[in-house]
Order: sequence, then structure tokens, then C-alpha cells
Amino acid sequence: MSTSQIILQLSPNDHPPFADICAVYKAAGESLGCRVVTIFFSSSIAGEGVSWAEYLNSDDLSRLRPLVRSLEDRVAELDISDPMLAICHRYRTYRALRASAICPGRMVALAHEFGFFKRVQRRVEQKLFAREFLFAGVSPAVQANLGQTVSRPLCLANGIDQAALKQMQLSRDAALVQLGCEPGPFTVGVMGRLIPWKRPQLAVRAIADLAQRIPDVRLLIFGEGELRGELEEMARGLPVEIVGFVPDAKRLMRALDVLLMVSEDREAFGMVALEAMASGVPVLAGQARGPESVLGGVGFYYDKPQPDVIADALQEIHGLYQSGGIDARIQQGIERTTREFSVAAVARRLDDLFFQMG
Repeated sequence: MSTSQIILQLSPNDHPPFADICAVYKAAGESLGCRVVTIFFSSSIAGEGVSWAEYLNSDDLSRLRPLVRSLEDRVAELDISDPMLAICHRYRTYRALRASAICPGRMVALAHEFGFFKRVQRRVEQKLFAREFLFAGVSPAVQANLGQTVSRPLCLANGIDQAALKQMQLSRDAALVQLGCEPGPFTVGVMGRLIPWKRPQLAVRAIADLAQRIPDVRLLIFGEGELRGELEEMARGLPVEIVGFVPDAKRLMRALDVLLMVSEDREAFGMVALEAMASGVPVLAGQARGPESVLGGVGFYYDKPQPDVIADALQEIHGLYQSGGIDARIQQGIERTTREFSVAAVARRLDDLFFQMG
């Protein structure tokens, strides 16, 4: 296969959710008849790493010159020095590829966060290399944020491999057993790092309010972080369990009746929202631009980040379960996943944006 049929994909690491995101791009590229070579810059969080990727095992991604040399050496070993397309996930890989002698036909830097060009030095450097790279955000909000610095930024939403997700996921009963939970209660879940801007305390306060209205309810909090001790104190006497970090927590998603997102409006996309929607689990979120781009009209939303307001929305969802009215919304979410975020949808965007361009 000639290098004109190769896609080079670069990511700083394979930490969640980047292994899954890169796997989707690999599958999408292969569906277009391309060979996709993925290189993670640092060592795998899982030890051995994924079998389909290459690892540079760099100990310090801030040291540009040795990182570039390592990247160039690996690309030379693989004989892919001029691939048809290079996809750079996050700023670090964009900077390394830009400084290298590798010559892709097209290059796109994909921003997974707001503030890709927040630093002045990055903005200055971008002007010098503006003609060499295309820039894309993972949501319309990130795309608009990029537009403050670059002209005509693209939008490349993350995707999900629905077949792989279905294969790995446990049934509701099996997931509850795995978690050591009894079946029965209306189960609300929060998934993410336990850090201030994720605001997990807000979820605990909302459940405290909801428990006064619905006696059979519980909150499961997945994740670790600096707020764990505070959350454990808050959870005393409440139907709240701090599950902690669970590898591949998405396999347990079906244990939930609803996924609750209480983060500040800093979520650039909302991968956990996509995983829930694909799993047939309704999602309740605030007016955050990233998750809203994922959920669209099939998500549930609360107007204000206040415990009573969130409890009102959760009570509404509970009522839909009681009446059977939730089923249609769940099906709409699965259909939206297939239409907008499947491997086929990612492949379609790649084809439209890069392979059909003049």
C-alpha cells in the first residue's frame, strides 16, 4: 500500500477516552480503504497498551527535540513519512508534527478542549504555520473558540464504536451485581474526576433533595480526585455511594437509570454523555455547550445549577419511567448516536472534509 493511502494519527497518550477515540478513527479510516497508523507519544496507562497502536514511550512530552526525533525515527521505521492525512489530537502532537520533517498531504490539528490557542506564544506560532495545518474542534463550541484565532476552523465530533460498546457492556442486573448494588432503586450516576469544576457536590445535594420526594433512589459516583473526602462526608446518611475509579466504567453504564452531568460549562464535548446515549441511558445535563452538541433534542436539561432544580428534572425523568414514556426518548438517543457519532458518521466526515477536497 502506498503512503497516499495511509492516515497517520497522533495522540499524547491512550488515557481515557483517547484510546477509544483513536480506535474509532482507525475503524473509520479503514472503512474508507486506508491504512491507519496510530502513535501514542507516552507509555500506556494500561501497561502493555493497545495492540493496534505504536508507542514512543516518551517520559517527558515537554522536551520537543527528543520527542520529534523519536517520532521521525518511528515513522521512518514504518515507512510512512508522507501519509495522505495526519490527525493530531491535542496541541502537543500538533506541535511535534509541525516541527518534524514528516510531510503529510493534509494535516489537521484537533482541539479536544477550549483554549487551544489561549497562550500568546501559541497564537504567534500559529500565524507562522497557518497555511500548513487545518484546525478542527470536537464540537461547534470548540470550533467557534478556534475561530477567534484561525480562519475557517472545522468541526470533527468524536465518535463511538457501538458494536464494540455493546459487546463489552454488562446487562443491568449483571452491572448491579458487579457494583454490589441491589436492584430496585431509581439509580442516578455521575461519572468523571472528582474535581471542583466537575461539581460533584451539586449532585449529592440534588439527591438529598430528591430522596425527600422519592424514597427509593440512589446516587452512584464513579471517579477519583481531590474532592473524594469531602463527598464521603456529604454522603453520610444519604443514598449515595462513592464507587471510585472503575476501568472502562462504560461497561457498567446500564446499571443507571439516568446519567447526571453537573459540570461547569467547560466540557468541550461530553464523551460520557455519548456513551450513555449509545447505551440507552437518558442523560440530564445543564446548559453546557459540549454535552448539548452531543445530546441535541434527545437529552434532558436543567435550567439552573441548583439542587432543587436538578431534583425537579430528575423527578420528571423518574415519572417518565413510571409511565413508560421514557422508551421513545431512549430510542431516539440510540438513533442519534448511529446517525451523528457512529464509525460510519466519522468516516463520512473524513471523506467529506479531506478526501473529497480539491
